[in-house]
Amino acid sequence: MTGEINMTTDSNTTTSTSYHHGNLRQELMTLAEKHLITGGIGELSLRALAREIGVSQTAPYRHFKDKNALLAALATEGFRRFFIVCEASENEPRADLSLLMFGLAYVQFAKLHTEMFHLMFGPVLQPRNDYPELFAAGREAIYKVRAGVERGFKTDVIRQLDDVASMAHTVWAAVHGVATLMLDHGDTYGYHRDLDLQAEKSLRMMIAGLCTDPSDISKLPTAGTPAPTSAE
Repeated sequence: MTGEINMTTDSNTTTSTSYHHGNLRQELMTLAEKHLITGGIGELSLRALAREIGVSQTAPYRHFKDKNALLAALATEGFRRFFIVCEASENEPRADLSLLMFGLAYVQFAKLHTEMFHLMFGPVLQPRNDYPELFAAGREAIYKVRAGVERGFKTDVIRQLDDVASMAHTVWAAVHGVATLMLDHGDTYGYHRDLDLQAEKSLRMMIAGLCTDPSDISKLPTAGTPAPTSAE
């Protein structure tokens, strides 16, 4: 009887150790995101997360060399979720509408996932070259804008005011500016306090300035377009 009890205890211990060894990286990221959303990352540390999860304080270092490496992985995951939200814009054949849909997705992602957005695009994780996966994710984001601009050139929907890279960065700057104003200065930016409406109007007017025929894209809405489905 005693032998059976010992076998069960050993099995449970092995299962627990295996669980933490096999899932600790994801546990750390999940818990770090919870702290990011509820209280920020100022006091976050790998050792504190380890205590909260219930593993040794050195265990997290098998997966992340330091706190910023964990945050970089979390920001990279944020980009992955953002790209899912952007899929509809990539599937839109009209370049001007594609850029508008990208902009709306960008702004709404920032609104719905503000803390993650600030981590993805903010100054905490600099220089980005120190985090190759995050750097690659950021480049993929601007390449999505470039693809829309290039498609607009080929179909004569977007005026070739400059080279593709320059115009893509200009579009991104405008979109990011709208998102930042919406988040940080919503009390003064919102058109009659309707931030979604003002954001879409701003994006439409910006893109209209790039179009060979702005008559359609420049039709300003009376209500903001519903937010796209966000990935978890």
